[in-house]
Amino acid sequence: MAKAKTKKKHTKSAVVTPTPVVLAPLKWRRSPNFSSRRGTKIDLLVYHESAGHYQGDIGWLCTPTVYGPEGNVISGPDASATAVVREDGGEITQLVHVKDKAWTQAAFNARALGIEHSNITAKGYSTEAQLRESARFFAWMCWKYDIPVRIARAGQGPGICRHLDLGAAGGGHTQCGMGDHDFERWMHMIALEHTRGGFRKTYLI
Repeated sequence: MAKAKTKKKHTKSAVVTPTPVVLAPLKWRRSPNFSSRRGTKIDLLVYHESAGHYQGDIGWLCTPTVYGPEGNVISGPDASATAVVREDGGEITQLVHVKDKAWTQAAFNARALGIEHSNITAKGYSTEAQLRESARFFAWMCWKYDIPVRIARAGQGPGICRHLDLGAAGGGHTQCGMGDHDFERWMHMIALEHTRGGFRKTYLI
Protein backbone atom coordinates (compact mmCIF):
# COMPACT_ATOMS: atom_id res chain seq x y z
CA MET A 1 0.00 0.00 0.00
CA ALA A 2 1.51 3.31 -1.06
CA LYS A 3 2.03 5.95 1.56
CA ALA A 4 0.04 9.14 1.18
CA LYS A 5 2.17 12.06 0.13
CA THR A 6 2.37 14.90 2.58
CA LYS A 7 2.81 18.47 1.46
CA LYS A 8 5.86 20.25 2.73
CA LYS A 9 5.26 23.56 4.36
CA HIS A 10 7.31 26.37 2.87
CA THR A 11 8.17 29.17 5.20
CA LYS A 12 9.23 32.50 3.85
CA SER A 13 12.71 33.49 4.95
CA ALA A 14 12.91 36.85 6.62
CA VAL A 15 14.17 39.62 4.39
CA VAL A 16 17.08 41.36 6.07
CA THR A 17 17.12 45.05 5.29
CA PRO A 18 20.57 46.62 5.74
CA THR A 19 20.68 49.33 8.37
CA PRO A 20 21.11 52.69 6.62
CA VAL A 21 24.57 54.17 7.12
CA VAL A 22 24.69 57.29 9.27
CA LEU A 23 27.60 59.62 9.89
CA ALA A 24 29.76 58.30 12.71
CA PRO A 25 30.32 60.30 15.91
CA LEU A 26 32.84 63.06 15.21
CA LYS A 27 35.63 63.83 17.64
CA TRP A 28 37.90 66.87 17.53
CA ARG A 29 41.64 66.86 18.18
CA ARG A 30 43.64 69.77 16.85
CA SER A 31 46.78 69.14 14.81
CA PRO A 32 49.36 71.95 14.80
CA ASN A 33 50.36 71.00 11.26
CA PHE A 34 48.26 73.25 9.03
CA SER A 35 48.30 76.58 7.21
CA SER A 36 45.88 78.95 5.49
CA ARG A 37 43.95 78.09 2.32
CA ARG A 38 44.01 81.80 1.49
CA GLY A 39 40.41 81.61 0.35
CA THR A 40 40.89 78.80 -2.18
CA LYS A 41 37.60 77.00 -2.91
CA ILE A 42 37.46 73.34 -1.90
CA ASP A 43 36.63 71.18 -4.91
CA LEU A 44 38.65 67.99 -4.40
CA LEU A 45 38.24 65.12 -1.91
CA VAL A 46 41.20 62.78 -1.51
CA TYR A 47 41.14 59.23 -0.11
CA HIS A 48 44.20 58.31 1.96
CA GLU A 49 45.13 55.16 3.85
CA SER A 50 47.43 55.48 6.83
CA ALA A 51 49.30 52.15 7.12
CA GLY A 52 48.68 52.43 10.87
CA HIS A 53 46.12 52.12 13.66
CA TYR A 54 43.53 54.79 14.49
CA GLN A 55 44.85 56.15 17.80
CA GLY A 56 48.45 55.96 16.61
CA ASP A 57 47.55 57.76 13.37
CA ILE A 58 45.88 60.58 15.27
CA GLY A 59 48.77 60.88 17.72
CA TRP A 60 51.38 61.02 14.96
CA LEU A 61 49.50 63.55 12.81
CA CYS A 62 49.01 65.74 15.90
CA THR A 63 52.73 65.72 16.75
CA PRO A 64 54.26 69.18 16.17
CA THR A 65 56.71 69.33 13.29
CA VAL A 66 60.07 70.90 14.20
CA TYR A 67 62.00 72.60 11.40
CA GLY A 68 65.62 73.57 11.13
CA PRO A 69 66.88 77.03 10.11
CA GLU A 70 66.81 76.06 6.43
CA GLY A 71 63.30 74.63 6.58
CA ASN A 72 64.40 71.01 6.85
CA VAL A 73 62.36 68.70 9.07
CA ILE A 74 64.14 67.86 12.32
CA SER A 75 61.29 65.88 13.87
CA GLY A 76 57.57 65.29 13.51
CA PRO A 77 55.42 64.20 10.59
CA ASP A 78 55.40 67.34 8.42
CA ALA A 79 51.88 66.15 7.64
CA SER A 80 48.29 66.14 8.89
CA ALA A 81 44.81 65.38 7.56
CA THR A 82 41.41 66.96 7.66
CA ALA A 83 40.06 63.84 9.40
CA VAL A 84 40.80 60.19 10.19
CA VAL A 85 38.27 57.33 9.85
CA ARG A 86 38.56 54.48 12.37
CA GLU A 87 39.07 50.90 11.14
CA ASP A 88 35.48 49.85 11.92
CA GLY A 89 33.96 53.11 10.66
CA GLY A 90 32.47 53.73 14.09
CA GLU A 91 34.23 57.04 14.74
CA ILE A 92 35.88 59.89 12.86
CA THR A 93 38.32 62.39 14.34
CA GLN A 94 38.78 65.80 12.74
CA LEU A 95 42.28 67.27 13.04
CA VAL A 96 42.20 70.45 10.94
CA HIS A 97 39.40 72.97 10.41
CA VAL A 98 37.85 72.97 6.94
CA LYS A 99 38.79 76.62 6.48
CA ASP A 100 42.45 75.68 6.99
CA LYS A 101 44.79 73.65 4.80
CA ALA A 102 45.83 70.24 6.09
CA TRP A 103 49.23 69.02 4.88
CA THR A 104 48.09 65.90 3.11
CA GLN A 105 48.62 65.93 -0.64
CA ALA A 106 51.37 68.48 -1.44
CA ALA A 107 50.47 70.71 -4.40
CA PHE A 108 46.75 69.90 -4.01
CA ASN A 109 46.43 70.90 -0.35
CA ALA A 110 44.83 74.31 -0.90
CA ARG A 111 41.82 72.98 -2.82
CA ALA A 112 41.41 69.60 -1.15
CA LEU A 113 40.12 67.84 1.95
CA GLY A 114 42.37 64.86 2.72
CA ILE A 115 40.73 62.01 4.64
CA GLU A 116 42.91 59.30 6.20
CA HIS A 117 41.55 55.77 6.66
CA SER A 118 43.30 53.81 9.38
CA ASN A 119 44.41 50.56 7.78
CA ILE A 120 47.23 48.03 7.87
CA THR A 121 45.87 45.63 5.23
CA ALA A 122 47.06 45.31 1.65
CA LYS A 123 43.65 46.09 0.15
CA GLY A 124 43.70 49.83 0.85
CA TYR A 125 40.93 49.89 3.46
CA SER A 126 40.41 48.11 6.75
CA THR A 127 36.83 46.73 6.76
CA GLU A 128 33.63 46.87 4.71
CA ALA A 129 32.09 48.84 7.58
CA GLN A 130 34.84 51.45 7.24
CA LEU A 131 34.25 51.61 3.49
CA ARG A 132 30.48 52.10 3.94
CA GLU A 133 31.01 54.83 6.52
CA SER A 134 33.59 56.47 4.28
CA ALA A 135 31.12 56.47 1.39
CA ARG A 136 28.50 58.22 3.52
CA PHE A 137 31.12 60.72 4.75
CA PHE A 138 32.36 61.53 1.24
CA ALA A 139 28.77 61.82 -0.01
CA TRP A 140 28.09 64.33 2.78
CA MET A 141 31.16 66.36 1.81
CA CYS A 142 30.08 66.35 -1.85
CA TRP A 143 26.66 67.61 -0.79
CA LYS A 144 27.98 70.15 1.70
CA TYR A 145 30.71 71.67 -0.47
CA ASP A 146 28.97 71.28 -3.85
CA ILE A 147 31.51 68.81 -5.26
CA PRO A 148 30.34 66.44 -8.03
CA VAL A 149 30.45 62.69 -7.40
CA ARG A 150 32.95 61.96 -10.15
CA ILE A 151 36.49 60.63 -10.41
CA ALA A 152 38.95 63.51 -10.67
CA ARG A 153 41.70 61.67 -12.50
CA ALA A 154 45.14 63.03 -11.59
CA GLY A 155 43.29 65.64 -9.54
CA GLN A 156 42.01 67.35 -12.68
CA GLY A 157 38.75 69.20 -12.14
CA PRO A 158 36.39 68.90 -9.17
CA GLY A 159 35.61 65.48 -7.73
CA ILE A 160 37.13 62.58 -5.80
CA CYS A 161 40.42 60.71 -6.15
CA ARG A 162 42.90 58.54 -4.30
CA HIS A 163 46.22 59.91 -3.10
CA LEU A 164 47.97 57.57 -5.53
CA ASP A 165 46.16 59.28 -8.43
CA LEU A 166 47.94 62.59 -7.77
CA GLY A 167 51.41 61.47 -8.83
CA ALA A 168 54.56 63.44 -8.02
CA ALA A 169 52.62 66.69 -7.59
CA GLY A 170 50.65 65.03 -4.80
CA GLY A 171 53.77 63.81 -3.01
CA GLY A 172 54.50 60.66 -5.02
CA HIS A 173 52.53 58.25 -2.80
CA THR A 174 51.92 55.67 -5.50
CA GLN A 175 50.62 52.95 -3.13
CA CYS A 176 48.19 55.11 -1.12
CA GLY A 177 44.66 53.93 -1.78
CA MET A 178 42.63 50.91 -2.81
CA GLY A 179 42.88 49.14 -6.18
CA ASP A 180 40.83 50.18 -9.20
CA HIS A 181 38.04 47.63 -8.70
CA ASP A 182 37.41 48.59 -5.08
CA PHE A 183 37.78 52.27 -5.92
CA GLU A 184 35.05 52.06 -8.56
CA ARG A 185 32.88 50.04 -6.16
CA TRP A 186 33.38 52.67 -3.45
CA MET A 187 32.56 55.49 -5.89
CA HIS A 188 29.28 53.69 -6.66
CA MET A 189 28.58 53.50 -2.93
CA ILE A 190 29.17 57.26 -2.66
CA ALA A 191 26.77 57.90 -5.54
CA LEU A 192 24.08 55.79 -3.85
CA GLU A 193 24.55 57.63 -0.54
CA HIS A 194 24.48 60.99 -2.33
CA THR A 195 21.20 60.04 -4.01
CA ARG A 196 19.75 58.76 -0.71
CA GLY A 197 20.46 62.16 0.85
CA GLY A 198 18.88 63.05 4.17
CA PHE A 199 22.13 64.62 5.33
CA ARG A 200 22.57 66.50 8.57
CA LYS A 201 23.37 70.17 8.00
CA THR A 202 26.46 70.34 10.20
CA TYR A 203 29.31 67.89 10.76
CA LEU A 204 32.85 68.98 9.96
CA ILE A 205 33.84 72.32 11.47
